[in-house]
Amino acid sequence: MRKIKFLLSIILLSISLGFLSCTDDTDIDTNYQEGNLPKGLFILCEGLYGNNNSSLDFYNSDSNSVVLDLFNKVNNQGLGDTGNDMIEFNDYIFIAIKESATVQVINKNNGKLVKRIPILNNNGINRKPSRFAANTSMLYLCTVDGYVLEINPFTLSIGRIVKVGRNPEDICLSNNKLYITNSGGLDFNSPIGYDNTVSVVDPITMTEIMKIDVGDNPAFIKELRDGLIGLIVKGDYSNIKFKTINTLTDELVDSFEIPMLNFDVLDKNNIVYTNVDYFESMESKIKIFNFSSNTTNSVDFVSTPGIINQITAPYGINISISNNEVYITDARDFITSGKVFVFDLQGNYKYNINVGYLPSKVIIRN
Repeated sequence: MRKIKFLLSIILLSISLGFLSCTDDTDIDTNYQEGNLPKGLFILCEGLYGNNNSSLDFYNSDSNSVVLDLFNKVNNQGLGDTGNDMIEFNDYIFIAIKESATVQVINKNNGKLVKRIPILNNNGINRKPSRFAANTSMLYLCTVDGYVLEINPFTLSIGRIVKVGRNPEDICLSNNKLYITNSGGLDFNSPIGYDNTVSVVDPITMTEIMKIDVGDNPAFIKELRDGLIGLIVKGDYSNIKFKTINTLTDELVDSFEIPMLNFDVLDKNNIVYTNVDYFESMESKIKIFNFSSNTTNSVDFVSTPGIINQITAPYGINISISNNEVYITDARDFITSGKVFVFDLQGNYKYNINVGYLPSKVIIRN
């Protein structure tokens, strides 16, 4: 979740950077005809906060073109305000829209809305849906008001809920347990300050087993390999760390002081992470880090000369091993439309896609 402190970074970025030249490798499809979708990419664009302009865009790999705001074109309505996350389950894609207090469920074959699930508490107040995790039978959604909800992907209904920590940021599944990062981000400027815990939840009983103290302001979390998860702990943004937790013992394993904004898993020993030095050089970085090593040394991921300089503000990262592709979303100046840069797993540049505002998540449609 975006902190007030981060607004300074956006202002600095807008003032310091003009638009960098970058060849547009895809066309805009202005003649989209409703029907079954071809192979391609679903791209969730968060949208500008308060502007109700989140979008679900679609890249057609057959025609090398992009349909902007596919959801609107198919359903004759907007996606909502602040598209926070999406996840695929069978023939459905579930999209968490934080400020609009909904999960939009669409048919992944044609983009049609199947159901809109309200994410409200008993008083009708927005819980602010954040991010998803899933096992073979259930979806789990953490909400900013401090809960994890079950969503039955077969009946498209909300089931049990469990209280966790303050302002959950992200959620993942490992060793048949849920791990939720409690950022406390809404309290950062109050006497209580950030939360510093990861909640461990048993999805069978939907109870919180314990909390693990990981340091202030934990954020993105993912399973690295069986029995091991990794997470970014942002602190006050001047002392960001990447930490690992053994999910067999639920104990911290390693802590590495590496500035990073986001990451995804490349293989059982390596992650690819992104960062931008907003306060000094304004330099964008996309690096590979071996979390099994005893050093903080990282190597450049992008191997094609000149491309890293065309990525202004790397925002989201998704790795598809099956597609042999890495998707780096570029928020640009945070006030205009973004891009998705596509690489192979070796860091070779393939193409880029023009998309909507603040692209953050990519799902492959094969």
